[in-house]
Amino acid sequence: MPALSEWETRTFPGIALSEGDRGLLARLGEEAESRLVVDELRDGLRVRARSWVGVVRLETVELRILPKLAGEQLGLVQMLEVTEGLEGLWRLEADATLDVSGGSLLDLVALLFAEATEGVLRRGLMPDYQEREEDLPVVRGRILADRQVLRRFGRLDRIECRFDELEQDVDENRLLVAALRVAVRRVVTPGVQRRLGRLRAVLEPVCTPEAADLRTLRHSLTYNRLNTHYKQAHTLAWLILDALGVDDLLTPGSTRSFAFLLNMNRLFEQFVERLLEAVLGGVGYRVDGQLVHSSIIWNATTEKYYARVIPDILIRLPKRPSARLAVDAKYKLYDQKKIASADVYQAFLYAYALSKGTDHHTEAPARLPTSILIYPSATSATQQLALEVRPLQAPPGARILALGLSIPAALSEFKARKPGPITEKLRALAMELLQP
Repeated sequence: MPALSEWETRTFPGIALSEGDRGLLARLGEEAESRLVVDELRDGLRVRARSWVGVVRLETVELRILPKLAGEQLGLVQMLEVTEGLEGLWRLEADATLDVSGGSLLDLVALLFAEATEGVLRRGLMPDYQEREEDLPVVRGRILADRQVLRRFGRLDRIECRFDELEQDVDENRLLVAALRVAVRRVVTPGVQRRLGRLRAVLEPVCTPEAADLRTLRHSLTYNRLNTHYKQAHTLAWLILDALGVDDLLTPGSTRSFAFLLNMNRLFEQFVERLLEAVLGGVGYRVDGQLVHSSIIWNATTEKYYARVIPDILIRLPKRPSARLAVDAKYKLYDQKKIASADVYQAFLYAYALSKGTDHHTEAPARLPTSILIYPSATSATQQLALEVRPLQAPPGARILALGLSIPAALSEFKARKPGPITEKLRALAMELLQP
């Protein structure tokens, strides 16, 4: 079974593509952020992976992109536990219900989803009152007088009524069935497929997923004490639907080509944010992700704001508005090659524009404006590289500290819930750069 790591390029001989395969691969390669690039050769394929991992199942072959830097599939699942707030996934280290090395990433996530959905069933499916309109032999709820006159004038054997019915056909259950329908058609591990099939047989008769608009449901669904036990299952359901594509729900059949791919760049960014929150949140610092700044780049011609600046992470000291530290997370192999110029320019902009704060005219910076760029490292030791902007015949204007972070080692420290070399390094560096 052809497999390669993220950012790797490999050639696989003896593989031919069908027309359906070519269509899927063209979409994956032509999107704004290319997920996978596959070139057809005379005898085989050349596959170039990017920062997306998972499985691409074609009609002739299955391609697997493995998350090597995250510690294989189990490390990836633990990253999801940290970033998505999923509980109880650490036990998978000793879980023998699925061969992690043999099953695809989709099968592993589907297993977690099946277990979370079984937990929902044990707690009980949530019912809610749904408005119904029906002709009944006896009055129930409110009589629809206009409809009764138009449809049944002079008849009393059936009465048009509007009433509330306590049913389990609610969005919470519809979302589960929508993900079950997609996942059961895609997994190949027999045990996982059977569990999904049983869950679908239980849930499908009580609700209709077609009644839910999945494109708006994510923003309209809120959680309270009545439905909070759905949250973990819903998180995994969205993970499946997003990676496969919501549009896939509307496509019949079980053998068509499909792709289940997760964006490791976005996942790594969220992981670094959660890690910094755990390290600094308890010592008076505030960690914000994707905080928008519109006052950095100014159009001097129109005297208006020109562009927004959105650092991946911004660390702040609430008591000192000018104490800010921008952090950029890049899931790239920067322990094997130089940092790309575009990432260097972006990090220097964050350092110069954000480190001083908006009140730097009244409060001078204590040190050189600095930003941090964090990337995954293949080694357990935390690597550090310092870059400075040195204008001609002038002192340095800004600095970047590039840190190589071992994801498995960071996960181990996060799991232990106690400081280690990585967390201590991050805490000491942030405190050094933010304290006056």
